[in-house]
Amino acid sequence: MFAKLSPQTRIIATVIAVMLFLSFLMRWYVFGIQWHINLILMLISGSMMTISWGFFSQFHRYLDKVFPYERGIFLRIIPQVLITFGVVYMLSWFVMWRVISLFNFEDIINKQYTTLAQVAGYFAQFVVVVLLNVLHLAEYLFRKWRENALRAAELEKEKAQVQFDNLKNQLNPHFLFNSLTSLDSLIQDSPELARQFLQQLSKVFRYVLQHKDKGLVSLQTELEFIKNYVFLLKTRFESTLFIDFQIQSDSYDKKIVPVTLQILIENALKHNIISQERPLTIRISTDGAYLKVENNLQLKKKVETSNKLGLQNLRTLYGFLTDSSFETIELNGKFVAYVPLID
Repeated sequence: MFAKLSPQTRIIATVIAVMLFLSFLMRWYVFGIQWHINLILMLISGSMMTISWGFFSQFHRYLDKVFPYERGIFLRIIPQVLITFGVVYMLSWFVMWRVISLFNFEDIINKQYTTLAQVAGYFAQFVVVVLLNVLHLAEYLFRKWRENALRAAELEKEKAQVQFDNLKNQLNPHFLFNSLTSLDSLIQDSPELARQFLQQLSKVFRYVLQHKDKGLVSLQTELEFIKNYVFLLKTRFESTLFIDFQIQSDSYDKKIVPVTLQILIENALKHNIISQERPLTIRISTDGAYLKVENNLQLKKKVETSNKLGLQNLRTLYGFLTDSSFETIELNGKFVAYVPLID
């Protein structure tokens, strides 16, 4: 049952229990108050603390609305402590010196509950009030920090998504221009191939339009799209480009961000030399919980129209979607991208 309580409630309950126990020991060992009277005092103190905490919670919620800590911590905390202590003191005075008289313990308490004991009791109440106010302030600041952190993360995610969408919109005109150029040359030389090319091109753009607003797609869906895309590339580059697929069947239902593979392939085409003497090989495979995309490195000396944001946007976007990170490395003459597969 204790475990079902909120963290704040558990802390408060623990503080009250500890204070009651310490007060019981102090009245017994230091002031010599009889145990049966001490037990009644402890029960009454526990009831007072519970009632005080109820008032304390409602009072703080009210102050959070009308005078939040952001308007001045000290301007808020000082009157807050004084008011809550005043309420606790008045409640304590009423209970201890009015309710106890019903049990005919007043004469006994007047003899055993000395002035020093009263001062110690009020001091303990003040310490509890200060401690509860500090706990509330800490909880308030932590809650605000968490809200700001979540909001900042959400804004970063929205920013990454916007940048990624812009990147996809940039890819489409470039890709369309290159595809139409290839189609123009095919119409005269090979009408049948031109017809197939146009069919695959329509499938590619249909995929982009259908999935442009989706956060994730299955790997199988992305691969079906990318094979249509590869057909267009092979028509353009012919024997200077090789793309190989080695995908494990149990990975098809995993999820990735739409057009991830298109961006990675475009990145390889943009940054590397592609010629009959130096063909480009791209291998797409699954490696455990990752999709692995690698190509041989034969970098161009100058890359035009490269804003260097494509891979960074993918890295940021996957960072919001999964704990596994999107990684890129250069190793043994190869550029390798590891794309996390999301369940």
